[in-house]
Amino acid sequence: MKTRRVRKTVLSLLMLSGLAIMVFSCKKDEDDGVITSDEMAEAVSQSFSSSGGGLVVQTNTALSVVSAANGERKAGKLSDQCDIPYSKTLTSANSDTATYYTWSYGITWSWVLACTEGVPTQYEFKAAGRALYDFPRMSSDDSVSNKIVVTGLSDDSTFYKASQTYIRTGTQQSKIGKMHKFTSTVTVTSTNMYINKSTLRIVSGTATVNIKGESSSGKSFALSGTLTFSGNDAASLVLNDTKYTVSWIKE
Repeated sequence: MKTRRVRKTVLSLLMLSGLAIMVFSCKKDEDDGVITSDEMAEAVSQSFSSSGGGLVVQTNTALSVVSAANGERKAGKLSDQCDIPYSKTLTSANSDTATYYTWSYGITWSWVLACTEGVPTQYEFKAAGRALYDFPRMSSDDSVSNKIVVTGLSDDSTFYKASQTYIRTGTQQSKIGKMHKFTSTVTVTSTNMYINKSTLRIVSGTATVNIKGESSSGKSFALSGTLTFSGNDAASLVLNDTKYTVSWIKE
């Protein structure tokens, strides 16, 4: 009987020891709630997406207005628009269950053509609204705003030049890594974005990118980087010394 009790005691101690090791291992693998650079880069990248009301679709919308008006200028009508305010609301929605791309947005635009002594000099745009997306790597529900100034209106200019400040604030659910949920504000500022007048595609330029926010566990984060447009519907993003490719063409 004594031997059996000793064996039972030893077995119990071994089981408790194993449990302690298991508990320790679990604690070691627990998520610390820190948002990773890859998750931040994904949130920044999707801020450019043509789907979901990103910066690129907003830039294209503004340039489409400019291009149409520039056609009228050749007919001698553009100066008639000087200092007259315009506005419109742009909406879009899509649900592609096959590729897991779902989005919707509603953005209200206002703009005016600024002129000097009756000569058109630049377009000034403001945009604000709500944009949602659910993509394979991340989902988000955001408010968006943008201020865009477009110059290069004359015939002797090969490209339109855009300066803009794009801000996107909302809640993201990551689908990569440890799948964190977080709130963030992404700010993209560019003063030298060049757009082809024929294709209305961004051909070159740079932008500064800032993202800040907080994870659902209360961990704050902030990161800054630079973005270089490469002219092929893509750009390179350097964030935290890591280079990412940002593309606004859905694969």
